Amino acid sequence: MSPLPPVDRLTVTTVVDNYIDSLRRDEKVARRFGHAQARKMPDLRAEHGLGHLVETTRDGSTSRLAFDFGFSPDAYTHNSRELGIDPASIDALALSHGHQDHFGGLLGWLRTHRRTMRRELVFYGHPDHYHPRWNQRPGGEPVYIGTLDALDVERWDVRVTDVREPTPLPGGALLSGEMHAMEPFEVIPPSLRVERAGVLEQDTFVGEQSLLVNVRERGLVVITSCSHRGIVGILRHAVRVTGVERIHAVVGGFHLSGLDDERITRVVDTFRHFGVDWVVPQHCTGMEAIVAFATRMPAEVVFASTGSRFEFGS
Repeated sequence: MSPLPPVDRLTVTTVVDNYIDSLRRDEKVARRFGHAQARKMPDLRAEHGLGHLVETTRDGSTSRLAFDFGFSPDAYTHNSRELGIDPASIDALALSHGHQDHFGGLLGWLRTHRRTMRRELVFYGHPDHYHPRWNQRPGGEPVYIGTLDALDVERWDVRVTDVREPTPLPGGALLSGEMHAMEPFEVIPPSLRVERAGVLEQDTFVGEQSLLVNVRERGLVVITSCSHRGIVGILRHAVRVTGVERIHAVVGGFHLSGLDDERITRVVDTFRHFGVDWVVPQHCTGMEAIVAFATRMPAEVVFASTGSRFEFGS
């Protein structure tokens, strides 16, 4: 197969994440949103969620994709405004999976801004995104954790498109499509449940999407969400569907929070084996895993903070 065509430049702005540190300085590929940028004391909001603005530039033309939307419309809409993101400049929308900490800000943000956005707007998702989700610990009661209805998105005059296969987006990015080959050690926690036809069952997250970008002379940047199907499996799938062997950067949630040291160690080992240049652990990666990455890959790790911009390429 021909490799995914490269872009000249990629910028990933974290609109919402679990953490915020307004005093962090620029480092490595990170550009921070601090007092100088805000021209005041920054007023960004962190929450348990993740949302990115992804900008790709090729041949002087820039495309912008909103990829995930945080947990709440309060944080996502507020932070978008604080960061100076123009809703009219956004070319498309995409959702990684059907958990509220990734879709929760979407409908409120559309309610506020849809009339100022481009007329023809596409939302990329997957049929699996639209089932009720639950969390049920062993011996405990199931706890409802939200549902997104595709019809609620369509009501805002947005065309909903299902992504099952790797799908090119405007500007050169690729949505990963379904990933079927998982790593045996990357087991999905049994507490994560999905409701189908009124019955709760183990969630497989078969529709979970990652965003893949080939940056010219750098390699592949993989933008994840929660990596429920396993971050190592996601990286192998990314290489397979793009035809790009070199992984330049991985940005997003790795879903290692609360998992054992052995699994964290195997993940870090694999990142080292891949020779990843930059690692930006966010959201559900977990403190222990972030410490493990920072200890064993100190030159490659870039700490995340809501409002940070990560720049790759020329």
